Amino acid sequence: MNPPKSPFRRLAAIAAGALIGIAGVVTFAAPASAHHSEIKVVADCDTATGEWVVNWTVNSYAPGGVNNYKFSEVSAKTYVGEVASDATIVGIAVTEGDTYPHAVSEAVKATQRLDAKTTKASLSVRAMWDNKFEDDQLRSKSIEFSGTCAKEQPPVPATPKPTANVSSDCDGDVVVKLENAEDATAPAKFTITGSDGFTERATVKVGKNESVKVPAKNAATIKVVADGLDKPLFDGVPAAAENCVEPGEPAGSYKSTCTELIFDIANPADGKPVTITFTPNKGKAQTLTVEPGKSGTVTFPAQEGLTVTPAAEGLDDSSPIAWEKPANCTPGQGGGDKDEPTLPLTGAATGGIIAGAVVLLAAGAALFVVARRRRVRFTA
Repeated sequence: MNPPKSPFRRLAAIAAGALIGIAGVVTFAAPASAHHSEIKVVADCDTATGEWVVNWTVNSYAPGGVNNYKFSEVSAKTYVGEVASDATIVGIAVTEGDTYPHAVSEAVKATQRLDAKTTKASLSVRAMWDNKFEDDQLRSKSIEFSGTCAKEQPPVPATPKPTANVSSDCDGDVVVKLENAEDATAPAKFTITGSDGFTERATVKVGKNESVKVPAKNAATIKVVADGLDKPLFDGVPAAAENCVEPGEPAGSYKSTCTELIFDIANPADGKPVTITFTPNKGKAQTLTVEPGKSGTVTFPAQEGLTVTPAAEGLDDSSPIAWEKPANCTPGQGGGDKDEPTLPLTGAATGGIIAGAVVLLAAGAALFVVARRRRVRFTA
């Protein structure tokens, strides 16, 4: 009969079995935990080309004595929305045969350039080391692109686009219209010069216009220059205005009576204001301004030897006009004469005197020019 087994021997056997199992686990688990790969990825937009630039880094880890490894499986994909496409990453590829090109101590780095429309990229690798140990699973990493990637446009040079239009009005003034086109990228600077020292500068913003008025006295010749241009925009004599209607000309008349020298000025409604100064050789001068559609009168007391000289802006002829005593004045009328009483004249003699008076009243017309291209004609 065999003696009963000691409980201590049973416990010892269980403990020994457990130690053997633990040793086996450590033996087989150690390579798995010591061999593995790790993927890192960063991306940025290359604004020079408008592409996503993806930088991949793969690190390999192995226990001591393992020096090299290779990729036994590689899978790279790109996505546009939900649509996936296979991709190739130069530098990260499967190596066939018994070659292990990558050192465990050095990271494998590769750059991938992707279209700006790409929304996601991924990479999966399985490594095998020179001790024939292989990753038990694919190691994967992906990156999603946020925002947009666009090619940076080169800076647009600051360029004005100036133009000029020169036109005359019926008064002889010239209007220079300056413009800078809407597609210009900088303000346009102009210099306008005319005759007799006229100069004016103007700056016109993009898509805007301005006008410079050159008075008639400075508009004989005009030159318009824009900064940055080799040739003037305009250089010469402005064309005369067309279809101009001349303003009405004032009409002047005068007459001598026994007691006064009278001047009458009538200005038509389509005329312009006219100002005339009447200067007598005896007494004070008088000035008369007549607006369009109006008339005015100036009188001077009659006296022997009286002359009155009209004067106005632009007057070509300023001949004096003399008071002439009418023949039918009664004794004591006009000129300060000390006439003796006489009998009234009747019959044929009276008719002759009247005819002579008419001739005298029609004599003595003088022509003046008042303002530009306007005349005042005095008729007796």
